[in-house]
Amino acid sequence: MGGWPLFFGAALVAAIIALLADRNRRQHEQVYAERMRRSMLYYEIYDLVLVAKEHEIDRVQIERNRIVFYAVYPPGKIGEYVLSDHGHRPLNPQRTLALVQALMADVPILEENRYYRLQRYAVTRPNGQKDYGYQFTIRSAYKTKLMYARQQPWIG
Repeated sequence: MGGWPLFFGAALVAAIIALLADRNRRQHEQVYAERMRRSMLYYEIYDLVLVAKEHEIDRVQIERNRIVFYAVYPPGKIGEYVLSDHGHRPLNPQRTLALVQALMADVPILEENRYYRLQRYAVTRPNGQKDYGYQFTIRSAYKTKLMYARQQPWIG
């Protein structure tokens, strides 16, 4: 019986350490996202972000070398920004995540779990190297709602 208090004490200390580490990680991510929002790259893509805010977004892909926005209607690409075309190097994983978070701050609907799903996916390069991209995808129910509303005549 003497070991239980020690076990629970150790578990409590481990939980506190994990919470502090998570809080520290989140603070670092916020700092990186703010740096990204003040960067020349973000300044260059901001017009595309503003255009995306005016459309119903179907999907947003963020990879180390490009950012692509797709619209629900008319279906298709709203715009694409290829970093190398504008003299930027590919993003490292930390900057890619910072770009995702900056976009979430400026296009708030992307943060809404009931409307969009954020997922990370693997991209295998021709040299065999694995990179990761992020994709916001519209949820089916929300897309159906948008398409249904578009088909209804306006009654005034």
